[in-house]
Amino acid sequence: MTSEGRPSRRTLSPWRNGFGRRGSLAAAFVVLSLAPNRAPALAWPDVVERVQRDLSASDAAIRRAAVRDLVKLGRVHGGPLALAALDDPDDEVRLSAAEATIRLRVARASDVVVTWLNAPDTRLRREACEVVRALPNPSTIAPLARTLGDPDAEVRAAAADALGHQDAAEAVPPLLGRLDDSTPVVRITIVEALAHLGDVRAVVPLIGKVEDSSVEVRNAVVRALGDLGDARASPALVLTLRDPNPEVRREALVALGRLRAVDSVDAIAPFAVDRSAPLRLAALETLGRLATPDALRILIGALGTADDAAALQHSTPVRDALVRAGQAAVAPLRALLAASAPPATASSAAWVLGALHAHSTAGVVVDALRRGSLPPAAALHALAGAGTAAEVPVVLEFLTDESPAVRSEAADAAVALLDPREPDGRAVEPLAAALRDRRPSNEERARFVQALGRTGAPRAARILADLAGARDVRLRLAAIDALGSLQSGEADDALLAALASPEADVRLHSAASLSEAGSARAREALLDLLRHGDEVDRASALTALGGVLSRFPTDAAVAQLAGEFELAAGPERDALIETIGRAPTGFAARAIARIARSEEPLDRRQAAVLCAAQASGPARRDALEVARELIHDPDSGVRAQAAWSLGVLGDVGDSGPLLRLTRSTDGDEGVNATAALGRIEARSVEARPRAAAADAPRPAPGLCALVTDVRPFVRANALAGLALEGARC
Repeated sequence: MTSEGRPSRRTLSPWRNGFGRRGSLAAAFVVLSLAPNRAPALAWPDVVERVQRDLSASDAAIRRAAVRDLVKLGRVHGGPLALAALDDPDDEVRLSAAEATIRLRVARASDVVVTWLNAPDTRLRREACEVVRALPNPSTIAPLARTLGDPDAEVRAAAADALGHQDAAEAVPPLLGRLDDSTPVVRITIVEALAHLGDVRAVVPLIGKVEDSSVEVRNAVVRALGDLGDARASPALVLTLRDPNPEVRREALVALGRLRAVDSVDAIAPFAVDRSAPLRLAALETLGRLATPDALRILIGALGTADDAAALQHSTPVRDALVRAGQAAVAPLRALLAASAPPATASSAAWVLGALHAHSTAGVVVDALRRGSLPPAAALHALAGAGTAAEVPVVLEFLTDESPAVRSEAADAAVALLDPREPDGRAVEPLAAALRDRRPSNEERARFVQALGRTGAPRAARILADLAGARDVRLRLAAIDALGSLQSGEADDALLAALASPEADVRLHSAASLSEAGSARAREALLDLLRHGDEVDRASALTALGGVLSRFPTDAAVAQLAGEFELAAGPERDALIETIGRAPTGFAARAIARIARSEEPLDRRQAAVLCAAQASGPARRDALEVARELIHDPDSGVRAQAAWSLGVLGDVGDSGPLLRLTRSTDGDEGVNATAALGRIEARSVEARPRAAAADAPRPAPGLCALVTDVRPFVRANALAGLALEGARC
């Protein structure tokens, strides 16, 4: 569903809220799977008291069992208990409590466990490092530095790892002082910690370790030098290309690319034809990153050779490397095509130009095709990316080619170059002729039908209307989808007829197309169907009507739907609310306001969702007031959906109620409220005067605190909100 509450054939994007009558999905900026340790909905007081009592029991076994329940209590209740349990006399209880403080993000735990670094039990010393790593604290740097001399290698490695996560310049010197640790694993961890800290003081000492006796350490050093991005490492990395271990050489190639070491092209060049695939791929990728004239010359020289020669219209390492080079590759590739290169080389060059969407080279591609130096399939594939409307006639010539591969590429290019927003009647007759040809398969014909819809030409409607009754289901559905691209009365008639099909797929596709392109005449026909149709698929009809009403709203249509709503139940009731809410009129907004006062919580949830659909209409202010009322609704699901709509409609004045909602024990409320805070603040930043926007942005109230929240979706939304603001905590 879209944020306006309508079915969409597009992919859900970040921030977008899913909803339905039987539940709601919390909004998230990023796609995350539910973590097993997600915060519970509620921690009952008697449970908290029971755990607290058990943690004071004299029996260590009871305390061990109780400490394992701390995470379930959540941060508010479980955090203080976990902190107290760190002083338990039993080591097992202390270790479990330390794990709980990490998962509950109890910042003060670092101050307590730092004393464990002198404990006789190795496990306690190691666990202390884990806690400090997860919960950074500048006061722990000195104790961790001393722990780098611990007799146990695992503890030393854990201390180094913890220092690398302190994000403090003071952590660098002690790490540099232990680069010669006797254990390779510890040296590796120290190197990785230095890379994580990103301090350039580590560059020269790390250069001195590129010849370490351990292969794994050399690998880590080379990766770290690439991470640090300091050009001083370039000569050492070039020397590392002679390392006896191929993995180290591969890492050096990658690091040189990350450093943009343009003076290393000659040293990298031999690896572009190395027999080892990993080395060859790394060299090609690095040359693409460097994109100097010499690097491009090497890459272009590799086109049409080895595994690139038989790649047809697929990606290859050398092609990908040239795409990575970007616009710097366009001029030499254009020159290559103009010079009549061998077909395999020209095909690869054209593929890259298409992938780069280098529209200025479309004429060169066509010229190479006409000369015969560029195979038709390769030329058409390139034109799909690099072509313009001017190349459409060239593409149409090949729709009935003898070769299925050429026909397929021609169909794809036609679909790519035609735009229904800019009707192009030139393509209608050639596509119609291609549909009459007996050679194309039904799959190819379906692509021709798709292209016919993308012409945007009203006269294509008659052809597509006839195909909407085709026997082949792919062809029929393709025609129905294509009709959705046309603004034509004939399209309305064909789609309304398809809406009465006995096949559910056909009804669904016709409803979606009517929603996208149905006219005011279709609106009246759909309303009449709902009013008088005995066996009409009401769900499909309402889906279609919602889209039509968003473009052609009338108060009479909304009034009819509002009257039917009073007698509807279940999914149809939801669909009616959604259809009403999509009409951008004051009458519809008032109808949503009445629904928002329903005694049925599920009605109010839908009303809360549909407030956001009025964001760009004349009733935006009315919808905002409804959302502000529903944010205080007694039902948590209603509050969650109202929070979502406030993120679309609200302003900084809504931050207070939303901030309070972020502390809710209901997962959806907290997640949606966090998302709303971020969106409101992002709009506020955009609206600031340019001079004010240049100042260091202030984080939205509460977002910084939510970055460490125990709930993963809340953390994700808080981080995304800060990113949109361009703010840091």
